[in-house]
Amino acid sequence: MAEVPYELIIKIVMIAVVVFFLIRFMNSVPKYNRVEGFAGVARGAGHPDCLRTLPEASQLLDILYGADMASGFDASGDYKELELILSKMACLKKDLMAPGTQVDSTRYQAFETAHDRVAVAELCGLCLSKNISSRDLDISFATWRDRGNDLLRRLCTAANLKDAELKTAEMLFKKAHEDVYSIATSRCLKGDLKVVGDGDSEASAYDAPAAQELGPYNYTYGGLSASGWN
Repeated sequence: MAEVPYELIIKIVMIAVVVFFLIRFMNSVPKYNRVEGFAGVARGAGHPDCLRTLPEASQLLDILYGADMASGFDASGDYKELELILSKMACLKKDLMAPGTQVDSTRYQAFETAHDRVAVAELCGLCLSKNISSRDLDISFATWRDRGNDLLRRLCTAANLKDAELKTAEMLFKKAHEDVYSIATSRCLKGDLKVVGDGDSEASAYDAPAAQELGPYNYTYGGLSASGWN
């Protein structure tokens, strides 16, 4: 009768155990986006997303979060939506200021019918290709501004903020919005390509003659927005 190779069996079992724990460890390590560049990660580094590019957004949410903890009011839905708006503006700024022309940070942002006319990733793509008109750009930013101000007023009222805190919150949101809007108008509407046959003209989005005299779009019909939100 052949002798049982106990030593070989023990070695195989030990190798199997080591491989098992190695694979388990590798699967437990979170995966990170390795194409972020030097500007920092878009998600997981703070709130809102793309925190480093829009510090006013983080300061505003800190004020509202602190008031929430102090007063115990329940407005988590409004807070999360405002945070999402700020995340979109911050990530749009990050993509527009990046040296490349990739829709990177904004592609993580969810579409919300309450404050989006177009997905922010699509808006960013149109900007990077300089294929958006000033009117369409204004519509998206005006919707973020108006919805954000509405959410901000509701949150500040629910938290019973003092007048000084309310003014600070409004100033921070206004500053964040104007910052991103200024970058967007500069990056999205001014092309570097020249129109063939006309060396003095720059490529830009086409506005139909019938639309050039239209007034500002307030996205309302019968008192409601296109999505059904006031």
